[in-house]
Amino acid sequence: MVLRQRTVALFSLVFLQVLLFLGEAAGAPLVAGIRIEGLERVDRTSVERALEIREGEPFEESLVTRSIRNLYALGTFSRVAISALEDDSGVILTVRLREFPPVRKIEFQGNEVLSDQELEEKLVMKTFSFFDEGKTGSEVKALLSAYRASGYHETRIRTEFREEEEGVILTYHIEEGPKALVAEIDITGNKALEDRTVLKAMQLREKGPLAFLSGSGGYDEAAVKDDLARIQYLYMENGYLDVAVEEPEVRSHPDGTGVYVAIDVREGRQYFLGKATFSGDWEGPPEFARALPEVVEGDVFVRSKVIEDIRMFENSYRDQGYAWARIDPQFRMDPATGMVDLNMALERGPLVQVRWINIAGNYKTRDYVIRREMRLMEGELFNQKKLEDSRKYINSLGFFESVSVSVEKVGEGQGDINVKVQEGRAGSLSAGMAYSSVSGLVGTLQLSLGNFFGRGQRLNLSLEAGSETSEYSLSFTEPRLFSSAYSFGFDLFDRETEYSTYTQSSIGGGLRLGYRLSDVTSLSARFRRVDYEVYDVSENASRYVKDQEGESTTSSVRFGFGYDTRDFPMDPREGLNFNLSTEVAGGMLGGTNDFIRLILEGSAYKPIVGDLIGSAHLEVGTINSFGGGDFSISERFFMGGLYTLRGFEYREVGPLEDGEPVGGTKSFLVNLEAAYPLIRDAKVKGVLFLDTGNVWADGEDVDFGDLRYGAGFGFRWVAPIGVLRLEWGFNLDPLPEEEQPGWEFSIGTLF
Repeated sequence: MVLRQRTVALFSLVFLQVLLFLGEAAGAPLVAGIRIEGLERVDRTSVERALEIREGEPFEESLVTRSIRNLYALGTFSRVAISALEDDSGVILTVRLREFPPVRKIEFQGNEVLSDQELEEKLVMKTFSFFDEGKTGSEVKALLSAYRASGYHETRIRTEFREEEEGVILTYHIEEGPKALVAEIDITGNKALEDRTVLKAMQLREKGPLAFLSGSGGYDEAAVKDDLARIQYLYMENGYLDVAVEEPEVRSHPDGTGVYVAIDVREGRQYFLGKATFSGDWEGPPEFARALPEVVEGDVFVRSKVIEDIRMFENSYRDQGYAWARIDPQFRMDPATGMVDLNMALERGPLVQVRWINIAGNYKTRDYVIRREMRLMEGELFNQKKLEDSRKYINSLGFFESVSVSVEKVGEGQGDINVKVQEGRAGSLSAGMAYSSVSGLVGTLQLSLGNFFGRGQRLNLSLEAGSETSEYSLSFTEPRLFSSAYSFGFDLFDRETEYSTYTQSSIGGGLRLGYRLSDVTSLSARFRRVDYEVYDVSENASRYVKDQEGESTTSSVRFGFGYDTRDFPMDPREGLNFNLSTEVAGGMLGGTNDFIRLILEGSAYKPIVGDLIGSAHLEVGTINSFGGGDFSISERFFMGGLYTLRGFEYREVGPLEDGEPVGGTKSFLVNLEAAYPLIRDAKVKGVLFLDTGNVWADGEDVDFGDLRYGAGFGFRWVAPIGVLRLEWGFNLDPLPEEEQPGWEFSIGTLF
């Protein structure tokens, strides 16, 4: 009964409130009409939407105030007024508006550092928008901010506008002033890392003595923001996980020489790796591991290395067929002890078999050329290492701009391997002129087909004709004969070279056969037949050269063993390349030249810092007569020039007779290089080098005290036709009669 009484009372109260509201509404006049005046460019609908008052609804003063506020917020009116006139029909509202004039044109005067387009992108008031004088202040601030970001802190900007019949012409008068140079960078709050260590990690640099000429040392706001992240990363890589880098303080230097930049660092404490535990599908320590972890308990906690260790454990399981293996790293930091405990929760997933290998993007290269480089096969158990090797060997073909190899889940225990390539220029035709100390002025024509008819075969045709040399050569290589482990190739050439006291011609060719023992080791055999002729011997030639006049023939077989782990043979970043060969000429093979030649050759490549690549090349050779026979000057070792000992004239290093090079029977050469990309997309590099070596005559002992030294610099372009080299070498200890060779140019291959 009580509940019913309360319900009736509540209903009665609500009903009374409704009656009172209706009574008030009935007493208010209604809006009978709305007139809008002053519109020229603004659409009437936009105004009606901004009004809070509607025809047929009760008139309220508060709605007028809100409507005026909404109309000003549109940003298109300089004046808004609403008046009300009541008659028998109700209230008639009149909305009187005055539009801002349009911006007919925006002009910039005095700007050189930033273009008109760059400046206009910073503005809110664009051409054909409404002009609001009150907003010009914020527009100037936006322009000044753009100049400060470019290092021009003394820029001054004033505005001028004139209103014409068609609109306003707005002009920004700009005085850019000089670029602000960084007089001093002050790192504060740092104790663990020295100033120079922090400054080295930054892009921003203090101005140098020649900054007024080079423009170096300029203040760049974008670079400073990036530097804050760089400093934070540097500290975190040294175990300071709580580091905080404050926003820089930038002001004019007290001595008026430029900008003073202060960056405050709050280092926090250094952390170390605590206990490493394993959970999830791990029952204990890792069952498989590609390598030992880089960070162990007690080491400084370097986050990037810890993450690399986690990825290493993941890949170790993927090598065993668990393609979806994932490790969830769980860190627990203890600020009191400075230790970070790590738990690696493994979700191993099922064993995965390869279902299909899908190849895409190869509109020129045939599928089987790519497929035969795959180290994973359909139906096999997945292996992450083989997946990575597949990409490496496909990329090593040199036919593609990019190669990606990934696994796609198609079932709980199945995955597809997707190979996507982007075809590159595998062929080229070039012609030009070149000069070198070896050949003089030479005209060249090069035809290179690195992916002949899309079959992966290589065909090279080279024609050179100059004042001192001419050469015609043709070579063909089938790297995978019938898609097997065998390779096959042949070479044909006709070469004539004019030396200081004689001319030598050589016509011949060879057959090559190779066999892959594994991905990194191979055997090779080559049969070579060359007919030499030495003629036009000068009267002042040495006795040895005069004895060589006439014809001779080399018929030889060479056997070799190769070991190659380079990531990209044409332009390697890392890896080893080792070759050991023995060549036997004469005897039952025929010919007039009888000898045994042994050559050991090796190169190593390794990144030094970032994209700076270091390389070392060693070559040792000996040649001895075979069966009591003899061999011509054409088969001896010579040194000097672009492909051996740089900084010396071609063939000028080694035994001399009457001041003329006659070659030797023992050779030793070392080349050290550091290369850095100058134009990355064009594959142009700068090179610094140091060479040492010598050649010794038959019966002469090898004495490393006789080594000659050369050093220099150059440029290298990895082009489709080969490696173009332009290098300048210096003889570090020249003899009185020796000259510096200067610039040398060639098209060929690396060591």
